[in-house]
Amino acid sequence: MTYFREAVVNTQELLDLLVKCENKIQTRIKIGVNSKMPSRFPPVVFCTPKELGGLSMLSVGHISIPQSDLRWSKQIDVGSTHFCSRTSHDEDQLILILYRYIMPWEAEFIDSQRVWTEYALKRQEANTQNKRLTLDDLEDSWDRGIPRIDTLFQKDRHVLAYDKEWRILKQNPFWWTHQRYKMLTGLEASKTWPDWGSDIHDGKLWNLNNYRTDMIQALGGVEGILEHTLCKGLQRIFQRGKELTNAQRSGLNQIPNRHFTSWWSPTIDRANVYVDFQVQLNFTGIFMHGKIPTLKISLIQIFRVHLWLKIRESVVLDLCQVFDQEL
Repeated sequence: MTYFREAVVNTQELLDLLVKCENKIQTRIKIGVNSKMPSRFPPVVFCTPKELGGLSMLSVGHISIPQSDLRWSKQIDVGSTHFCSRTSHDEDQLILILYRYIMPWEAEFIDSQRVWTEYALKRQEANTQNKRLTLDDLEDSWDRGIPRIDTLFQKDRHVLAYDKEWRILKQNPFWWTHQRYKMLTGLEASKTWPDWGSDIHDGKLWNLNNYRTDMIQALGGVEGILEHTLCKGLQRIFQRGKELTNAQRSGLNQIPNRHFTSWWSPTIDRANVYVDFQVQLNFTGIFMHGKIPTLKISLIQIFRVHLWLKIRESVVLDLCQVFDQEL
């Protein structure tokens, strides 16, 4: 997508192939949880950033966000958690499309010519004043141009000075720098698959920070996303962070990453998936809707040694003490 930009946008067959591959990846994840029902896996599960427990998947298909998943964003009045410049909260809200956040090559070339011309003028002016260019001088054009301006400030800038203008087009248009990168890192050159560029020479030719920000806002903001997870149930534990041991704190931090099904269990284990099909887990008060072995094992491990009954007993005792004091 990042290199064949115009081809993806203007070729319907290629775009359909990317959408098909995207659906295959999501289906494979659903099979691992033993359920392929769309209502268990709304787009928020796949497209949420990793910092919030999601998979940070990039989407090129027109996937609709159910209005039932946006109801929390309408109930929570905390203002915009992220600025959203390309989305709107209409009734048929769609997942953001990736290629709208990647600049076409033609626009990249025009912008690159302008940026490097400005850099040449700034460098000439700095030389006349006998001073060096700093980050503040290049802040507006730091991550722009081909190659990027920031490549002038890396440790390999002296070698890259000899690799000027456009290179000879071979199987890999960035063959020289990438082979050199593999030699520096000790990696073996690929013989079967073409290599597509190197950050050493060109820098990062795309930036998806706006995509990530707008995606969070489209999914209902940080608070709306966390309503799909166990965050509310663990909120009181996190607030008492100083009372936790290191083992307990590290265990809580691993829940969104290593226990994906448990973290999204309020969304995956939905009551409206099946009608009159509930199974109560042994020694707990948790009702599961359908057969999800991964989630079942996780919940049984969490509430092992009759922990659920002990929690209920402690809550009942606390309530009785409060009633004795008040009545």
